[in-house]
Amino acid sequence: MTDQFDRPSPVEIHNAVAQLSEFVRNEARTTATELGFGWRPASRGPADLPELQAEFRSCHSSGLPLRVLRGFSEATVFDRPPTNHAMRFINGTRHVWLSADFTTEAELEVASCHLARAKSEGLSPGSLEFALLQADTVGQTLYIARTKQFVVNQLAFALDCIRFDFDTAVEREVNRRLCLGTAS
Repeated sequence: MTDQFDRPSPVEIHNAVAQLSEFVRNEARTTATELGFGWRPASRGPADLPELQAEFRSCHSSGLPLRVLRGFSEATVFDRPPTNHAMRFINGTRHVWLSADFTTEAELEVASCHLARAKSEGLSPGSLEFALLQADTVGQTLYIARTKQFVVNQLAFALDCIRFDFDTAVEREVNRRLCLGTAS
């Protein structure tokens, strides 16, 4: 993704994760206030755009929270699982607003929206926070398109995208999956 950060220190990573997490929580709160409904972690979220749009409409009229996937929230670029759930809420609302399905092209359009919002809210494109968000959104979308699998350790993958390059990050993630016995 970027070669600007050869080896960010643990303190730099911690600070970047904290700042990115604060941005996401603020975005999610603002979005929830504007829409009149929030989100709730669930074992299953909407599986496609029509299902997401139907649930969005239902939440909009009832005020009940939108379901977001609870799983895969432990090793992320955010400070804790609830912040990842907040990001999933933002992501879902952007899909609805953009009428973007879950294809790679549409996911990249949604990722672009996230990056534009981050930039407009003061996250500099040259910052580690922005690079983490870019790796989390664009990088993971491209990883899924290439491997048809979800990234197991999202933070490690994002840092690999930043420290090395996308192809190396993919190779390292596949190796992590092999070590965990989750590769298919």
